[in-house]
Amino acid sequence: AIVGLKNVETGDTLVLSGDPASRGVCLGGVAAPKPVLTVRLDPRSSEDETKLEDALRILCVEDPSLRVVEADESLGASSGVLLSGLGELHIEVVTDRLVREFGCDVRIGE
Repeated sequence: AIVGLKNVETGDTLVLSGDPASRGVCLGGVAAPKPVLTVRLDPRSSEDETKLEDALRILCVEDPSLRVVEADESLGASSGVLLSGLGELHIEVVTDRLVREFGCDVRIGE
């Protein structure tokens, strides 16, 4: 296992730099499935809003199947962000990580 890599994202190809057989190798990327469930996340304070933005940025890099858009009236929501994922369990795991790993206090709406 490789630990501590910077600037590496899901779908990147890693090869040995001194291996001539690896030269020019580039594997196809990962196609993320389309999200099927969307929930609204409302931060409880302005501090939580900042934490939420940073946490969602990190989570979206780790999990390309997540989608985040700013909620607005045209989308039927007045505040917060809209988080889309692959289903109820996926969203539950992500929101649990927001609380446990990133310390975000958020309300979850429909």
